Amino acid sequence: MSLSARADDAATLLIEARRAGTALAAFPRPAPATLEDAYAVQRRLCDALALPVLGWKVGRIPGPLVASLAAERLAGPILRSVDVSDGTPGQARIFVGGTGAIEAEVMLRLDRVPDHLPSLADAPDYVSEIRVGFEVASSPAPDVHDLAPFGIIADIGINNGLLIGPPLARDGFDRLGVETRIEGASVGRGRACDVLDGPWGSLRFLVDLHLRGVIALAPGQWISAGAITGVHPIVPGEHATASFGSAIRIACTAVPETGLP
Repeated sequence: MSLSARADDAATLLIEARRAGTALAAFPRPAPATLEDAYAVQRRLCDALALPVLGWKVGRIPGPLVASLAAERLAGPILRSVDVSDGTPGQARIFVGGTGAIEAEVMLRLDRVPDHLPSLADAPDYVSEIRVGFEVASSPAPDVHDLAPFGIIADIGINNGLLIGPPLARDGFDRLGVETRIEGASVGRGRACDVLDGPWGSLRFLVDLHLRGVIALAPGQWISAGAITGVHPIVPGEHATASFGSAIRIACTAVPETGLP
C-alpha cells in the first residue's frame, strides 16, 4: 500500500472517531511529518465532516521546533460554537479516553478579510467585536500531543468547539489579567498581550495562511486568538471558570463527547 493510501486510511479513522464521539487507541499512523502534509490532512477531515467553518483557532508550535519549522503558531478550523454571554455555564465536550483541555482566550469576530497582510496597528480594523471565551481542545487520540504540531494540525487543530462569552472593550482588552480555575483551584494566570505578539499577531498569522491558500477566512468567522493562561486538562464532570479582569467571568462543565452530526 502506498504512503498516500495509508495516510488516507489514517485520516478516515479520525473522521469516523469524531463522527461517533469515540476515542482511538492511538493517533493513526502514518502521522504527517511536515506542516504541508498536516494541513492537507486537516482540509480532508474538514471537507469530509461537511460542517460550516465558523472560525479558526490559533495554537503554539512547540518551542524546540520553532526554528526548524520557521513558524510559531498553528491553526485549526472551528466547527462548533455556543454563546454563553448570558452567564449560563457552557458544556465543554471531551472525548472520553482521548485528550481534553480548556483554554481561556479572547475571540475576535472577523468583519472583512484583508487582501494583504495588515500591520499589527491595522489589524483591529478588520475585527467587528471582541469577546471572552473558552476554546475546548479535545481529540479522539490520547497521544496527539506526542505528535505536535503535526498531529494537532491534522486533527483539525484538536478544536472541539468554542464557548463565546461577553464582549470586551477594545481599549486595553489584551492587558486584562486572566485566571483559569478548575474545581475551584487556580491552574493558570496570564495576559493576552504576553502571548507572542498578542491577539493581533494571531490575526496576522491567519491572514498569512489565507493569502497563501492554506486556509480560507471569511467574514463573520471567529478567531480564537491563543491560550492566555495555558492549556489545562479537564475530564467530564469537572467545572472550570475563567475571569477576565474583575468584571467578567465565564464558566463551563466538561461533558462526554457524543459525536458530530
